[in-house]
Amino acid sequence: MNRLLFPIAILLIAAMTVRGQDDVASRGKVLVESQKCLDCHRIGDSGSHLGPDLSDIGSRRSLDVLRRSIVAPDEEVLPEHRQVRVVTANGAAVVGRLLNQDTFSIQLMTRQGDLRSFLKSSLREHHILTKGLMPSFGDRLTPGQLADLVGYLASLKGAEK
Repeated sequence: MNRLLFPIAILLIAAMTVRGQDDVASRGKVLVESQKCLDCHRIGDSGSHLGPDLSDIGSRRSLDVLRRSIVAPDEEVLPEHRQVRVVTANGAAVVGRLLNQDTFSIQLMTRQGDLRSFLKSSLREHHILTKGLMPSFGDRLTPGQLADLVGYLASLKGAEK
């Protein structure tokens, strides 16, 4: 009889673990939507191209790196995600993700997803921002919400092949 109960117990534990992971991912997905993460980030076909695409972030980052990226996002901003601020000759400030720059021009993508190109000679100023646009969520989320969000992001492995 004990031999029969052992496999059943393992199946129950496995089912609870999968259900728990589903619950975490479900709650984390709700947080992504309610915290407006998709205003800057993209997951699958939803969201913006301004910030990093998170569709496969779970296969590229560890749980600890994901947590730190949410709590202290300015700790590590990769070069491809740097923001630039330009001020035009008429005083208008434009901030966006730096796409390219050379000796004569700067190209960026605004929060609205508009591609903009500026001749450096026509700008009052331009500089790459040392801080990213993402706010810290360390004081906005409870420890449980942070765990749910990290769990959801860790579950994002990209398109199935």
